[in-house]
Amino acid sequence: MKKTIFLSIAGLFILLLACQKEPGDIDDPGWGHGSDNKQLIVMTYNVRYCTPYLVENAKPDIDAIAAIINKVKPDVVFLQEVDRNTTRSGKVDQLAELSKKTNMPFTFFGKGQDYQGGECGCAFLSRVSLSDPQLTIYPRAESQTSDRIMIQATLKSGDKPVTVACTHLGLYQEERDVEVPVINSKLSTSLYPVIFGGDLNAIPENSTITTLLGYGFAKSNAITTFTIPSDKPNRQLDYIMYKPANKLKVISHTVLPDKASDHLAVVAVFEIQD
Repeated sequence: MKKTIFLSIAGLFILLLACQKEPGDIDDPGWGHGSDNKQLIVMTYNVRYCTPYLVENAKPDIDAIAAIINKVKPDVVFLQEVDRNTTRSGKVDQLAELSKKTNMPFTFFGKGQDYQGGECGCAFLSRVSLSDPQLTIYPRAESQTSDRIMIQATLKSGDKPVTVACTHLGLYQEERDVEVPVINSKLSTSLYPVIFGGDLNAIPENSTITTLLGYGFAKSNAITTFTIPSDKPNRQLDYIMYKPANKLKVISHTVLPDKASDHLAVVAVFEIQD
């Protein structure tokens, strides 16, 4: 009898293990259903100047980043840490190259800082046209030495306009405390539903995130999904958020396992509500 009970418990344990998902296992996240009248596929990705992570003396590998984007074929990508014509990136316009390699012709770049003869900042890659692009430079905290920014634009999912916004927030709390109210002030004036994301440099429990939630933003992930470091993720810094909740429905939220940057890419599929 004891042996039978033991075998039954062991069998149940094996079955449970078999049901555990690997990081790359995805149950029909809705990719391939975007660009229609109701759904929009959004990716956010801190690409780290397109330079491979944990590779000594690595040179930028734009093809690796493009391959990750092409695997999903998102409608719009929020990019952070993109280089244009810097020495460290071989004087290459990374946004222009990514646009070609992903067949996403509509772009907008926002300069965060001048760097090594070029620029570094945030950018949009989009399959559909972008209108009313805007760059917001946040006020600097007292200790800050370079600017942090947000970019935003309007695109259409089918015939429905949506405001999209991308940012890379400050490393320190005093910086983010200055930046977050500006995000709310700018995006609250939108006439359309808002999808906002990027590298927010804050874990879910941090006041940066709880303040955004208090402003009415919702996260595309119901539970915490680790995004950094890409080799052994142990915290979430990268988010896709949205508001109002009654105009946007999250179909899926996925963190991709590919390690072309120190961050993992995040993908959310939204259904635009009538």
